[in-house]
Amino acid sequence: MKIVHVMRINLLAACVLILTDCGSDEAGIAFIPSFNATWAVDDTNGEYRMDLQPDEANQNVPSGVFEGEEQNDNDSNLDGNPLSGTFNGLDIEFTIVRDSGDPSQNVKYTGTMEPISDTNNRIIKITLTSPEGNLVLVPL
Repeated sequence: MKIVHVMRINLLAACVLILTDCGSDEAGIAFIPSFNATWAVDDTNGEYRMDLQPDEANQNVPSGVFEGEEQNDNDSNLDGNPLSGTFNGLDIEFTIVRDSGDPSQNVKYTGTMEPISDTNNRIIKITLTSPEGNLVLVPL
C-alpha cells in the first residue's frame, strides 16, 4: 500500500515538473514589432498621417521609445507637431505636442499594433484611442 502511495506522489510530482517546464518556454517568447514608417489615418486618403520612427537602438527590440511627427495636408493645426512615445510588444502609446507652451493641448494616444501573424512581426494596423477620439493607422 505504501509503495502505491509513493508511486502516486512521484507521478504527480513528475507531471507538475513537466507542466511547469512547458509553461516556462511560452513565457520566454517576446514579440518584436516592426512598425517604423509614416502611417495614414484610416479614411483620410493619406492626407492625415503619423510618422513613427524609432531610432536604430529601438528597432528590432521588444520594447523601446520612438519619436515622430503629426502630418496633415489640410489642417495646419495638425501639421508638423512633434510626437514621442513608447512601445512594449504590441502595446503602443504616444503624445502629440500641439502647443509647447500649453501642455493641456497635448494629446495622448494609447493602443495596440496588429501584426500580419504570430510569426511575421510586420505591423499592418495600429488602433488608437485618446480623449480627442479614436484613430486607426494603416500603412501608406
